[in-house]
Amino acid sequence: MTDLAEDRRRRSLRILARWVPTLLLAAATVALYASGLADEISLDSVQANEIHLRQEVAAAPVAALAVFVALYAVATAAFVPVGLVLMLAGGFLFGPLVGAAATIVGSTLGAVMGYLAARFAAGDRIRRMLSRGRWRPLLAGFERAPFRYLLTLRLAPLSPFGLVNVAAGCAQAPFGPYVAATLIGAVPYSLLYSYLGSGLGRAFLRSRTPDASVLLRPEVGLPLLALGALGLVSIGVRRRPA
Repeated sequence: MTDLAEDRRRRSLRILARWVPTLLLAAATVALYASGLADEISLDSVQANEIHLRQEVAAAPVAALAVFVALYAVATAAFVPVGLVLMLAGGFLFGPLVGAAATIVGSTLGAVMGYLAARFAAGDRIRRMLSRGRWRPLLAGFERAPFRYLLTLRLAPLSPFGLVNVAAGCAQAPFGPYVAATLIGAVPYSLLYSYLGSGLGRAFLRSRTPDASVLLRPEVGLPLLALGALGLVSIGVRRRPA
């Protein structure tokens, strides 16, 4: 009886440990929506609260940066579609380089959270079901060349970031290549959007209601051109046969 009870206890602990990442992610998602932040994050909100936000950053820059990274990570893992706004806000509030670094860390942490939740929650039955469905090509890519395949997806414009995290977890993609490809793939877009956000911030300082001429300013126009070029290059790489 003692051995049976011990076996049941260990089995229960394994099941609990398997669901811990998912439960933590669910709790963070509920907290994000319950606080109202998920609905309040927008460019209009950032611009409207610009003075207050800049004061908070100036008063406690390290704490503000930590809050930004945590917010970005939870929003990314919880499928809250505010990544673009937060990338711009990072450059807007912290400057292009610090904002980009915070965005890269936050997006990578969020991707890891989503990956772990999917990997531990998805059992063999779910993986077999996905391998026979529409996700089969995605799962096959992770098995064939996980780092290259994931890096291509990260660099592709309009790639479903959250779904890729879940698919990689369900496919049990190797953790090291997953983190490396996610981190590297976040660099170009994070830098460009942070520079764009910084440029928009300077434009807002000149005028509270900038017109279309703001696109002609180098600090705004150049990042936009670079984003377009990066998107075209990413599409070309993605279409090239392996």
